[in-house]
Amino acid sequence: MLVVFTQEITNRLQYIFRFLFEDVLRVPVMITDNLHEFKRSSFPKINYSLLPLDCPLKMHPHPILFQHHINFQSLEAVPFEDDVYFFESSADSFLPFDPFAASFYLISRYEEYLMREFDEHKRYPSHHSILYRNNLLHKPVVNQWAYIVAEKISKIYADFEYQPPRFDFRSTIDIDNAWAYKNKSWLRTAGALAKGFLNGNRQRNEERLQVIRGEKKDPYDTYDYIRQLYGGRKELLHFFILLSKASKYDRNVSPENEQLKQLVRRLSEDFELGIHPSYRSTKNKRELRREIKTLEAITQRKVRSSRQHFLRLKLPATYRRLIKAGIHDDYTLGYANQVGFRAGTSSAFWFYDLNKDAPTRLRIHPFQFMDVAFKNHLKCSPDEAKEIIGEMMLEIRNYGGTFISLWHNESLSDQGEWAGWRTVFEQMTEQAIKYKDESAANKLHKI
Repeated sequence: MLVVFTQEITNRLQYIFRFLFEDVLRVPVMITDNLHEFKRSSFPKINYSLLPLDCPLKMHPHPILFQHHINFQSLEAVPFEDDVYFFESSADSFLPFDPFAASFYLISRYEEYLMREFDEHKRYPSHHSILYRNNLLHKPVVNQWAYIVAEKISKIYADFEYQPPRFDFRSTIDIDNAWAYKNKSWLRTAGALAKGFLNGNRQRNEERLQVIRGEKKDPYDTYDYIRQLYGGRKELLHFFILLSKASKYDRNVSPENEQLKQLVRRLSEDFELGIHPSYRSTKNKRELRREIKTLEAITQRKVRSSRQHFLRLKLPATYRRLIKAGIHDDYTLGYANQVGFRAGTSSAFWFYDLNKDAPTRLRIHPFQFMDVAFKNHLKCSPDEAKEIIGEMMLEIRNYGGTFISLWHNESLSDQGEWAGWRTVFEQMTEQAIKYKDESAANKLHKI
């Protein structure tokens, strides 16, 4: 148990202290504004106030946790132990920066509410992120700060106990286009053949006809391979299915197609399935509910998880819409053109609606990388991607959380532009499962 004294208990303060201590460190925390209660407690304590109390752990609080509106914040870097931090504290604080204020700024995605410039798909640009600009995007800094605080407490209070970092793992796969050639309408197939003829792409046309005639397996049909690789650990895999009407950016097989329905049913027998809200659903509120109902009708199960197609996410509108549609868990938070920790954490957290200044019941699961970001945006080779992935997994192993990757069924084809990327998927899976199993054996840590 940890006791925290503050002169004012706010939603923001309760939210971030509970996340850092209860979710990351798994330590119960009691927050009080009762001075008498604080003084008489025998538990480890933090004085998070401006009062000069007889407490060895004092933190000069930053005002952001006591504000109720969104304001521009000073983000000057604070150097500490060969790294940089944010939200400077005071000389008599046990750290030169306020880790609680800094963590709230990142977890709530405060900076995204202030952004007025977006990319071509109306997404928050990664290069505007405070973590990107300070070369911290590849670190789960919020989790790291939690353990720094825990170490500070344990040096003062020898009986303070907290659990060691725990590594978890989820591999997620978006099915934007279930097949490259199969089960497409004759109109789409004829149009694709004509386009291939005009572009002189004879080899692709030949492959398309071989697949349609049943002479060759569709290159995007990687489901048996995935099933075999995760056969004994099916709980570690999560699929997101695009089931929308056709549009410029929504190109999956029609949700009315019986073969697609059969594929979805087979996957749902073994793996967790979520909805992949279409590009067009971000403008059409009814479309989101229609797509969810379509998936529920196919699987005969409630849909509770989602990831936005093209990672289109606008705060707080997107998350509010998901909550109204009955979604409990969202996996959209990450960058399309970068890899790393968008919210500075590798742990799941409740979405905090800054406009309402209150937490919600939507659980956010941030992912660390998308296959397309490596290949198309960062121009990484498979070997370079393996190295970066390994480094990020080590960070999570050191500071806890869930390593979440984003793949597509076509990127695991091991053909064409994706030749060689299966080895990345396989090495990642093997290493992540090893870390997860090792972590499960750890016990309560006491310093």
